[in-house]
Amino acid sequence: KWQVLRDLATARDSYTLSDRDITVLQALLSFSPGALIGQADTGLVVYPSNQTICDRLNGMPCSTMRRHLARLIAAGLILRRDSPNGKRFARRYGAEKVAFGFDLSPLVHRAREFQEAADTSRHAAELLKRKRLTVSLMRRDLANLAEFGASQSANSGNWDRFTDMARLTARELRRKLNPEELNTLEEALAAALADVHSQLEPRKTEELGTSSA
Repeated sequence: KWQVLRDLATARDSYTLSDRDITVLQALLSFSPGALIGQADTGLVVYPSNQTICDRLNGMPCSTMRRHLARLIAAGLILRRDSPNGKRFARRYGAEKVAFGFDLSPLVHRAREFQEAADTSRHAAELLKRKRLTVSLMRRDLANLAEFGASQSANSGNWDRFTDMARLTARELRRKLNPEELNTLEEALAAALADVHSQLEPRKTEELGTSSA
């Protein structure tokens, strides 16, 4: 059951879940004894009261807890099994046990889906990390080349826009950027670096021609 929780925590964005939604789910899982969901005689339904859940969540307000429960239900991660009077409880009728509360069976039936979603999220996070590193290195190259170009030219103002762009990019990288934003920065930096190189190359050619003479 804890592996399912870890997978959902990793893939929470795919299910529009927050950290606190996952925390409430963790509390519900803690009412299912054992390492497996529905292990032994407990079944797949847990039936703690709202106050008991809140106590396990270190005193989270019941109104807040109910809001997170609603999000878990809307995401299809748990189901309500309400009794006729709305209470949560379990009773035995001979050999049969009937429980009313929160049904955790979707976590069992969709465990493979959650694992695949977590793998996808981890892969996307790794790609995002690499893209962020690429943009950071391009920003550093632009800053260094702009500084070199300014030192070689009497018209240093021509290089200020590249220095400003590198500085603004550094500021942007302090935020948590999505792939589209990083792609936009990468394209802008690639164009700026191409412009920088086009301005530096004639100077190098000129210097080499003077040396040959």
